[in-house]
Amino acid sequence: MSNTIRIEEALAPLFAQENMELVDLRIGSHGAKTLFQFFIDRTDGANVTMGDCENMSRKIGAVLDMENLAAGAYVLEISSPGVDRVLRKPEHFRRFAGERVKITLKLPVENRAVFTGIIAEAGAEKMILDDGTTRFDFRYEDIKSARLEPVLEF
Repeated sequence: MSNTIRIEEALAPLFAQENMELVDLRIGSHGAKTLFQFFIDRTDGANVTMGDCENMSRKIGAVLDMENLAAGAYVLEISSPGVDRVLRKPEHFRRFAGERVKITLKLPVENRAVFTGIIAEAGAEKMILDDGTTRFDFRYEDIKSARLEPVLEF
């Protein structure tokens, strides 16, 4: 089992208790230390505040330490997923149906690996992307990465 999955499973009860969702977890390095980047969202639809990030930072750090999930020193970053949030789970795609998204596939389809369009439908196994001229069916397992691509007006 990967370290990411172990950490997500260990933290699941905390996130449920705090009415928060772990949107994404990235593990990297920061010099000689391990870098944990947690992207969190509230399950009540409200925006994530600095207070939410501070609260979750203390509690996540405590779980990482108590469960020995971090070998040695580490850096912990907690933030909201932002307007260009990552979509990882089928429920993310369902939640943002009708929104613009940029998808990168693991393997090219029709000589393309990157697609941009609107999430037309999102089911349990696949989603349908409408790029304005064509509708594409993509299985979630074939998607390397997906992010919202909001249209920002100034």
